[in-house]
Amino acid sequence: MRFAEYFPEKSGEVAINSFSPESLAVLDYKEELLLKNKALKALLFEGKIKAPLADIVPSPRPRAYRTTGKRRVSYVNGKLFFHFGKTHGKVPVAPSLLEPESHQAVYSLLHKIFSRPRFKAAATALNYIILRGSYSEHAVIFNVRRLNGDIVRNLRSAAEEAVENIPLLRSAFVYLDETGSDYYLEAERPEKGVAFKKLCGPEYLALKLEGKKLLYPATVFSQINESILPLFLKELENFPVSGGCLIDLYCGYGLWSLLLADKLESVWGAELSSDAVRAAKANAAFHCKDKEVHYEALSITAEGLKGKLPPLKGKKELILLDPPRKGCAPGVLETVIARRPGKILHMFCGADEILPALKIYQANGCTIEKLIPFDFFPGSMNIEMLAVIAPPQVSRN
Repeated sequence: MRFAEYFPEKSGEVAINSFSPESLAVLDYKEELLLKNKALKALLFEGKIKAPLADIVPSPRPRAYRTTGKRRVSYVNGKLFFHFGKTHGKVPVAPSLLEPESHQAVYSLLHKIFSRPRFKAAATALNYIILRGSYSEHAVIFNVRRLNGDIVRNLRSAAEEAVENIPLLRSAFVYLDETGSDYYLEAERPEKGVAFKKLCGPEYLALKLEGKKLLYPATVFSQINESILPLFLKELENFPVSGGCLIDLYCGYGLWSLLLADKLESVWGAELSSDAVRAAKANAAFHCKDKEVHYEALSITAEGLKGKLPPLKGKKELILLDPPRKGCAPGVLETVIARRPGKILHMFCGADEILPALKIYQANGCTIEKLIPFDFFPGSMNIEMLAVIAPPQVSRN
C-alpha cells in the first residue's frame, strides 16, 4: 500500500485532500505529526518490518520552509495564472502555506510583469516559474516550451526588474523544456544536453551549514527544507569511524560527505549528474584540501558500480545511500550489502520506497538497527527516513 493510504480522510473537522501538494498544511502541526507517526507505524506493521522506530523528528519550520517552489503557468482568455496542478484556480497567483512569504512576493511581481502586453510572447512560452535557493537568497528559473531571441530578451528584462525590486532574489535562468513535462527540469534529459542559460546574477546557488558554504548549479538537486538539515546532520555524525572511509552514493554536490569529512580518512562519492559532480569536486577542493576525497560521475546501477568502488575497508567503511524519490535501481542494494561495510545509512525521501528496500535488507541477512523519521516535508503526505543497517559480517581471511 502507498503511505498516503494510511491517513484518514478527515482529521477533526478538516478534510484532507490527498491530491494537493500541501495536503496536511491546513492542520495544526501537532495533529499532523500525530497522524504521520500513526501512519508510519501502520505501514511498517502491515509490511511486517520489525525494527526500532523513533518518533518523527519535527521540522523547526513546519510551515513556510520550502526553499524550492514552482508554479505552473497558464495563459487563458488573455489572463495569466500561476497555479498548482493541471488546472488554474480563481486567483491569479496560487498562495502557499509551505513556501516563505518572499516566494509569494517574487511570483506576484513576475505575474504583474508578464501580464503586460509587451511580455505576452514570453508569458505564453512559459511552462513553469521555479524558485530555488535558501532562506537568504533566491534564484528564479523560467521553464519554457520554446525559445528565441525575443523571448530571451523579454525574460532577461523581466528578471532584471524583479532582481532590482526584491532584495532576496539574486539571479535568474531560462531552461528549455520542449516536452512540457510535469517536472521543473525535464524528467529525462537528452544526450545532447539541454538549453540552460543564465539571464542575470550569480551563476551558482549556495547552502551554508555548519560554517561551510557549498556551491551548486541551479540545475542540481538540493534539499528543500533548510531548517531541518542541522538536525539530520547531527544524527549522521554519530556514525563515521575515525580513520574510516565514507562511500557516498547519490552524492549530489557533496552536501553530506563534505560535512562529515573531518571525521574520516577518505571519501568516495558517485552521482549521475556531471554538473553535481563538478560542483562536489570544487567544494571538496575548497573545504578538504588535506583529505583524500574523490567524486565520480557514474550511473548508479549494479552494473555501473562494478570495478568502480574503492578498496574494501571492512568495519571502517560507511556507505551512505541518498537516492531520488523513486529509490535505488535493481541490484544496487545487493551490491552494497555484498561489501559487508560496517554500516549502511539509507536515506528515503519517498515513503513508498521504504518497505521494498527494507525487505531486501532483511532477505540478505541484514539487521535493521534503527529507523529515524525526519519531517523534511511538513504539510505533505511524505516523510524522510534514515535507516541504520548492519550488514551480516563475515570473516575476511
